[in-house]
Amino acid sequence: MASGAGKWKSIFPSGKTRLFSKGETMVAEGDKAHELLILLSGRARVEKRIGGREPLVLARPGAGQLIGELSILTGHRRSATVVAETPVKTWSVPASKVRALLGGGAGSRGRFQKKMMESLAHRLVGLLDKLPVLQGVSAEPRTEAAVRKALEKMYGDWGV
Repeated sequence: MASGAGKWKSIFPSGKTRLFSKGETMVAEGDKAHELLILLSGRARVEKRIGGREPLVLARPGAGQLIGELSILTGHRRSATVVAETPVKTWSVPASKVRALLGGGAGSRGRFQKKMMESLAHRLVGLLDKLPVLQGVSAEPRTEAAVRKALEKMYGDWGV
């Protein structure tokens, strides 16, 4: 199995395989988080629209990477759109199963780990919301090309 699919299936046996065609939207910005997608094969594109402009590409996750973990951790709606760049095969896990596993740590150590992950996820989503200011070009983007270049440099291969 590609990219540790067996490992993910053993952690989340209630998951299911989902296939996406090239160009198909896998996750839409603003949607509720109903599932975590684990890329088993193929490549996707994470993009975000800012101020009605063309979408900025934030990442290009591939096999072994997660999609949708921020929304599950924060409880907020999806922070970006993910589109299949090639045919994509994923292992889909219900958000409730992911949350149950995260909450399964015993004692104060488990609670601390969960709170720390939630805090980091909230911080990252907050940064994504401030992209127009934090893209490193100026207080206000001057050109779309400058914004794209700065964002791709900053966010390299992050997944959303």
